[in-house]
Amino acid sequence: MLHPFFKVSPLKRILSYIVPVTVAYSHGTENTFLEFILYRNQWQLATEDALYSDGNRYEPFRLAFKHIEKQHLATLSSCLILGTGLGSIAQILCSRYGYKGHFSLVEIDRTILDWATDQLTTQGIVNISAHCCNAAGFVKEDVKQYDLVCIDIFQGREVPEVFTELEFLRNARQRLAEGGIWIMNYIINDEKELAAYMRNIRSVFSVVDVVEKGENRILICR
Repeated sequence: MLHPFFKVSPLKRILSYIVPVTVAYSHGTENTFLEFILYRNQWQLATEDALYSDGNRYEPFRLAFKHIEKQHLATLSSCLILGTGLGSIAQILCSRYGYKGHFSLVEIDRTILDWATDQLTTQGIVNISAHCCNAAGFVKEDVKQYDLVCIDIFQGREVPEVFTELEFLRNARQRLAEGGIWIMNYIINDEKELAAYMRNIRSVFSVVDVVEKGENRILICR
């Protein structure tokens, strides 16, 4: 069932093209503060210190997908998303690249996951399976492989350390099908931590492309 806050009046939708419109405040099962914002008719999900979704404008993955052949993205059949937010990655793939495959969504916060699946369903994105669990545990236990793996996991503005360590990276690499593409969004907070993370990445993947945008480093790996 569609959550009430997604039912926005036409006036508020018009106003959102001028200024961000806060539609609801809430708390999740893992987050004490969540703010749902409509801006230029796209949903944003914000916590006290970070923005986790921006509809089909979400820049880190919009930039990442621009570095991949459009035709290739359209022909993929499966995508694993670790860190779902409100489903921006899925929205970008479907609205901008014509992706028709299946999405496996992994999100530790049940409230966010439920709202994401509702939001995607309203856009006709229904070929999805939702998993409320820790992403590190999911990639360790899962046996499926995917054409595309997208990772966008943050606590505030930091990637939790467990998701930069070799065990997680190797397990996440195992979820990638032959010839697949693996993408991870990272924000720099400490240069030494970045260097250690990059060493781990390069020990797991033979091909690593880095897209830089401010403090973000978006890794496209094969």
